[in-house]
Amino acid sequence: MLVDYHRILMQLAIVILLAVVTRLLQRFSRGRRMKQICGYVWVTVLWGMSITNLGPYWFAYPMALWMVLALVLIFIQLIHNHEFIYRRYWPVFWHGSLLYAVVVFIASLFSGKLPLI
Repeated sequence: MLVDYHRILMQLAIVILLAVVTRLLQRFSRGRRMKQICGYVWVTVLWGMSITNLGPYWFAYPMALWMVLALVLIFIQLIHNHEFIYRRYWPVFWHGSLLYAVVVFIASLFSGKLPLI
């Protein structure tokens, strides 16, 4: 079987539960800091579930591309501003990381058992 439906349903249940908890936390705590922390948790949980789906061998490829994208973001900021400022870098990095983690997670759900090369 290439696709494990039980694993997919369990992970989708985790994502839905995390979405509900995130929504409740952001509703009761209106600070910007809580929104940042929820974003960090989302990225971490999605990466964790992606590594479970892909395995350590195939997970190295999306992780390496994530690091390259972070370096590209640094170079873009260096070229644009002629300096590197963490305060401007981190929000953009974490928003991009969340988007990339969602894409990798969705792809990893349907990756099946990829062969070792």
